[in-house]
This record gives sequence, C-alpha cells and structure tokens, in this order.
Amino acid sequence: MLCNKCGKAIPDNSAFCPQCGQAQGSRPPTPASSPASPSATNPQAKPSGKGCKLAVFLGCGTLFLIGLLVLGILGFVFYKIKDSEAGRLAARSVRESPEARQALGEIQDVGWPIGSISVEGGGSGKASFSMSVKGSQAKGKYYVTMVRENNQWRITSARLELKDGRSIAIPTVFTPANPPTAPPPESLPSAELPLSGGRPLYADRSDTQWKAVDWSEPGIHLEVPQDWEQIRVDKRSLEFRPADRSAYLTANLAYFDQKLPIDTILPTLEQKAQAELKRQEIAGYQRMNLGSAKGLVQLQSRDGSGPTMAAYNGYYDSVEFGTVSITILVGAPTSQDFDRWETVLGAILQSFQIK
Repeated sequence: MLCNKCGKAIPDNSAFCPQCGQAQGSRPPTPASSPASPSATNPQAKPSGKGCKLAVFLGCGTLFLIGLLVLGILGFVFYKIKDSEAGRLAARSVRESPEARQALGEIQDVGWPIGSISVEGGGSGKASFSMSVKGSQAKGKYYVTMVRENNQWRITSARLELKDGRSIAIPTVFTPANPPTAPPPESLPSAELPLSGGRPLYADRSDTQWKAVDWSEPGIHLEVPQDWEQIRVDKRSLEFRPADRSAYLTANLAYFDQKLPIDTILPTLEQKAQAELKRQEIAGYQRMNLGSAKGLVQLQSRDGSGPTMAAYNGYYDSVEFGTVSITILVGAPTSQDFDRWETVLGAILQSFQIK
C-alpha cells in the first residue's frame, strides 16, 4: 500500500508510515471489494409491475362475477314472486281497482312486487308486498297483505299511497275468480231493490238497450247496456264500462273446493253490515239472492258525499268446486256519476242469474 502523505510504499495495514510517520487511518474499500447489491446478484428481486396489474385485474373480475351472481339471484327471486299466484293477484287487484283508477287514471304499469311470501303445509300462507303503480294521471305506491287458506289467496288489506301524500284504502272484496257460459238472461222487470237498512238502490231497465253476456260453466248470465264496452271476460273475472268511463261493472269468483256453511256466513255478514250502517260507513244493505247465490248487497261511499258503489258478496254451492263466492261491484268514480247511473247499475246487478 502507499502512504497517504508521502506516497512511499509501506506494508499493508500499517497504522503509521515508517518513512514520514503519518497516521494512515481507515481506507475506504475499493469498488471491487464492495458487496454486490441485491439487484446485481438477483435480477428478479426488483418488484414486477406486471404482477401487480394481474392481481388487481383478477380481484376486480372476481368482484364483478360475484356482483352478477347476486343480481341474478335477486332477479330470480323477484321474478318468482311476481309470477306467483299471490303476486299476480296483488298486481291484478290494483289494476282492476276503481279507486286506484280514480286516483291515478288508467293503470299503465305495475312494478315488481317487493316483500315476502310464505306457504305452509295444508295450503295456508301469508304474503306482504309493495309495488309501484303508474297511471295516466299520477303515480303511487301500492301496499297489500294477503293470506292463503284452503289453497286460495285472499287480500286482507290494501292501500294506495300517492306522491302528494294521500293514502287511499282499497276495498278487500277483490278475490281471484273462475267464471262461466250460459243462455242469455231473461228480461227482468224494473224495480227498486229495497235494503234491509238505510237507503235503497234503484233499478230501471226501461230507457236502456241491453245485451246478454254469458259467463261460462256454472251457468252465470247477465245483461249490460248495449253500448258498454267489454274490458275483460275471462276465466277469472269480467269487466264492462261505458266509453266515457263514468261507471263500471266488475265481478270475480273464488272457489273454496269444499262446502262452507252459507246459512251461517250470511247472518254474520248482515250483523257486520248493521254495525257499519250504524257508524255511517255504508249507506244501506240488504240480503239478495241472484239465482242460486245467496248474499248481501251494500251501498258504499268512496268520496264522502254519497254512495258511489253497490257491492254484492254472495255464495253458492257447485258440484265440482264446492262452495263458490261471487263478488260484484257496480259503481261510478263520483257520487254525481253514481246518481246519474244508479238505476242502470241496479238493473245490471239485478240481471245476474246463477244456476
């Protein structure tokens, strides 16, 4: 090695130069003796950007597939609810509700039912749904609860919430139906239909041209005004209206597949109607037979100023289907329209004949 001061050759690792006496101190290692860096000895020690990108891509792809799977499951569940008997009944009940049409206009679309449905052994079950409803004039939210008894769904409560905050109760008399075809009805005399309590419903055929309607197998037939339009006549329901939609007729059947004690049911319905009349919730009621059907007709008000609807609930026995219930609604959107159409509506209800 060489001295730091005089440059003379001195033994390696000498602390002092023997020529000039200068202290040598520590010497920096030569580049050749420097330890190799990790990157020099192992070229792959440097992080790879390509590997990070691949990991991110795989992670995002997995999350995307999981999201699609969840959406698929939810879509399948919503579809099964909508396509269920309860879901179809809920949608049809708001589509065919005169109260919903009065508030929203003609129903254009009913959204997916959101809620719960359960079916237990023995044909019983429960369901609760909410669904958006779009009409020609407004939009709203429809809430409905149902029970299933003897393999038959029945609505227990229903209401329509409008965007402006109003809440409208929807009658729960709507039930699924399975209608019929028979010979045309015979002409019936004009008459008043006296009610057992409250105000009567009037019927007059004299100033109206009539046409016969047959409603399939149990032999139900009726008459409606000649110029009324057929909205629907199918296996489960029927509906007729005049062109200006100022009145309506709807009817539905429900099959119980067993015999019910009709003579016990009717006094219970009549007792309930007496209480409703006393509370001024209805304008009048009366027992009425429509051929073999025994039931009760009520005059009901939906706008608070007077009757807007006559509702008939009746029962009859069939050999094939056990006891069958029939619900008939004849009415108008307002009490003024009801006053104008009342005698025709009474005659329509009176024309129903069930073999």
